[in-house]
Amino acid sequence: MSDQKFAASVYNILVAGRAIASANGDPAGAWVMCSSLIGSNDIFSGKQLIIVNGAGKGDLVGITNFNPVNGRLDLSPSLQVQCLTGDDIIILNIINSTAFTSILGLILNNTDLIPLTQGLVYYGVVTDIPGANQFTISSLSGLGAGKFASVIPQYAYQAFVMRDAAGGSAAPQGESKAITGYATLTGNFSAGVFTSAVDIGDEVLIIHPLLLPLLKLSGVPGATGNLVGNWNTAETDVCIIGAPNTRYKVHNVTIGIGALVGNITIRIYANVNGVERCIFPIPGNTIFNVATDQAAIQIVNSSFGIKNALRVTVQSDNPADNGASVEYDYLIEAM
Repeated sequence: MSDQKFAASVYNILVAGRAIASANGDPAGAWVMCSSLIGSNDIFSGKQLIIVNGAGKGDLVGITNFNPVNGRLDLSPSLQVQCLTGDDIIILNIINSTAFTSILGLILNNTDLIPLTQGLVYYGVVTDIPGANQFTISSLSGLGAGKFASVIPQYAYQAFVMRDAAGGSAAPQGESKAITGYATLTGNFSAGVFTSAVDIGDEVLIIHPLLLPLLKLSGVPGATGNLVGNWNTAETDVCIIGAPNTRYKVHNVTIGIGALVGNITIRIYANVNGVERCIFPIPGNTIFNVATDQAAIQIVNSSFGIKNALRVTVQSDNPADNGASVEYDYLIEAM
């Protein structure tokens, strides 16, 4: 198969359709209009739509219904920014993530095909480290100011370290972080904090936002850690999960109280109609004690969606717990 035919096959697996918005969409983002799709069979319901230019660039949502009479696409969740006349829209097939990862791997492992992925995936080798949380890929300079910018934080381009230069599969190999800045003149990238800093010689993939939900790289990853606090003096934050106006699924939250000796109250707070409310425990207070309960308490063990941050707190009734360490571990997934 020729390179062109191979690239076309991969494109057809990903893309179900492409259109230009023919009129301003719903101000609340619930639907868009594409007159070029009039007369098409109802094949777009259940697929995904991404805005690829304009103020809402990078916003990815599901299509719940398509009207072939007027070209209207109903969306859920709604777009975060109103789609305007002339905005470029891509309709994506929803495919198995494992299968797609295999396809992407096939492309990237064939150096003759790497140029065909430009726009979706950029490959480069780090040539310089100009500062903290920065790296330079000189071969990716000159791509244009704002090339990797996104107004939707959870759909920012991602820097994925596919190989650590030392060759021992050590961190940051296998990690991905959102790109926060790009200097086209030098090819200098700024990104989130890796567990071990990116170094000269590391091989990096710069991945387009529309691939992130398929590869499960999008959004803030889960976290684990510990915090020392005066738990008896006052109810104290242990961790903040998620971010304002950002959609996630929360799969697990576990709090470690093994270092505490008192009766412990764990609470979760969520934003409800603009006001922070306690949503756990329900009803009243659930009291834990390491003498009678596990040293780690799983306070969330089933998935639910959030669109604002959750705040997890701990409080003890024993002054001896001041200065002790409380552990946390949570797993979330971008929506």
